[in-house]
Amino acid sequence: MHKLTTDLYLESITIGEYQELYDLMSKIYPPAYSHLWPDKGASYINSLYAKENLGKELDQPNSQYFFITYKNEKAGILKILLNESLPTAHAVNGTKLQRIYLGQSLQGKGIGKTLILWIEQVYRTTEKSTLWLEVMDTQHQALRFYEKLGFKKVSSFSFDSEFMYEPMRGMYRMAKEI
Repeated sequence: MHKLTTDLYLESITIGEYQELYDLMSKIYPPAYSHLWPDKGASYINSLYAKENLGKELDQPNSQYFFITYKNEKAGILKILLNESLPTAHAVNGTKLQRIYLGQSLQGKGIGKTLILWIEQVYRTTEKSTLWLEVMDTQHQALRFYEKLGFKKVSSFSFDSEFMYEPMRGMYRMAKEI
């Protein structure tokens, strides 16, 4: 367990908690992202948070996967990939913030900023490490949040999913040196 503040800590996710992860994501993902999917995101949740997929993700040696617990309640997830180079860069000194999801009631409380600052401190690998992520180009609140924390857009691409509305597949890669 990683204690970030008196009320905020991270707990590593285990395969035995797949149902808890699935239930949490079924609750917090749709309010923010259901507009992207004809099925309101059910196909995304069912594939990404199924026990089989979770097992594969936990078996990745460079993966760090956590429940975000706030005031003793599991309120989100954080997944980090170590030694992941930014596709537009050549060096493998990057850390990818692969997933960060918080329930809407916790947004605006400084939790996301605390998590990003913790990642920067703990996962900095070299003097010029890169922290990077991918974000939907339609998620304006998330884009503003990352830009406020010093991330810059470095490239764009289309999310490869036949289940998502085609006009909603635009994404940015954002990065910053840490």
